[in-house]
Amino acid sequence: MAIEEKELFEGKHVLAVEQALSMPYCTWLLGLKGMDVLRVEPPIGDPNRRVGNQIGDETHMAYYFLTINNNKKSITLNLKKEEGRKILHELVEKWPVDIFCTNQLPSHYKGLGIDYETLSELNKCIIWAGISGFGPERPEAAYDPMIQAQTGIMYVTGERDRDPMMVGVPIADMMASYAAYTGVMEGLYKLEKLGTGSRHDISMAQATLAMLAVKLPLEAAGISMIRNGNTHNVFAPVSTFRTSDGFIMIAVGNDRQWEAMVKFPGFEVLDRPEYKYNAGRIKNVEKLNDEVREITRTKTTDELIRNFRDVNIPISKVNTVADVIEDPYLEKMTLRTKDPVTGTELILTPPPETIPYLERDQTFAPRLGEHNKEILEQFLGYDLNKLKTDEIIV
Repeated sequence: MAIEEKELFEGKHVLAVEQALSMPYCTWLLGLKGMDVLRVEPPIGDPNRRVGNQIGDETHMAYYFLTINNNKKSITLNLKKEEGRKILHELVEKWPVDIFCTNQLPSHYKGLGIDYETLSELNKCIIWAGISGFGPERPEAAYDPMIQAQTGIMYVTGERDRDPMMVGVPIADMMASYAAYTGVMEGLYKLEKLGTGSRHDISMAQATLAMLAVKLPLEAAGISMIRNGNTHNVFAPVSTFRTSDGFIMIAVGNDRQWEAMVKFPGFEVLDRPEYKYNAGRIKNVEKLNDEVREITRTKTTDELIRNFRDVNIPISKVNTVADVIEDPYLEKMTLRTKDPVTGTELILTPPPETIPYLERDQTFAPRLGEHNKEILEQFLGYDLNKLKTDEIIV
């Protein structure tokens, strides 16, 4: 009998010793696929539980944490104690764990009992994925901003005559998440074909450096890569322009689109020989952009979008994040989650790929140790009061 697509990942168990963003986002994606994700947190919890505003009067349910931890369960274990590590290893064997994920420092793997060698001895078929700043060969702390800086992403971001800037989202964390997700899926395929487990070490630096797939080879060939701000360095006009009521992004990618653009009322003054071909427009791009801005600032965003789209010139309003929530095309992609305790409702982003069987309403992020009773007491048979006394859980 053929397996339904939604059944492919059902029953797959993911155990995650994770925190912050990079690995939690990866396991969030795995959860959306239908896998069972269990977070193992220290007694003090994931630091992101305490970042920013909290829901109600709680202390470990900050909005920053809630965004990428729904569809997961949470237990607490003090992995610095031998008893905590013993329980984790018991889980790996008995649950059993198909996929183990972590973004702890590589130098802490063995001390916490989560290194690949130890876990693969317990489960030969385990798929092990670890995200770190620079891989196991360079086990030092790393955060998204420093990775953006070191890999050159920051240098090529921003206006030419201003300081380098960070990308507006934590792109190093996100790229590492996607790389880990890909590694897990590769591991599942390898398990299916070869019957063996696998290890996948993800370097945030390498995942981010990969984004310079065009710029780095050009720089190496002697073509200097500089900051262009919102303006393209090959095609013109491609930039942001102020309107009478906001901002738009126009992307004229060929001469046919340019010819259509200069036929609109107000734009006829740009129909000049020096701008007829893209090479001339790029040569005078700063002057051209200034001239376009003088025209667009007299027109509304909706008017420009309507006219340009009618003749297939790429154009978009520059949305605020609040605008995105109201955008009829984008809004229907988003997910929803509601806290059964406080009634708090959140809008969540969609996964980067379409999952046909994905329900729009998702379970809420777990409270710290919310599933200690279910997992540690009912499944493994431990006395929770004794574990609390021994400082293994909270």
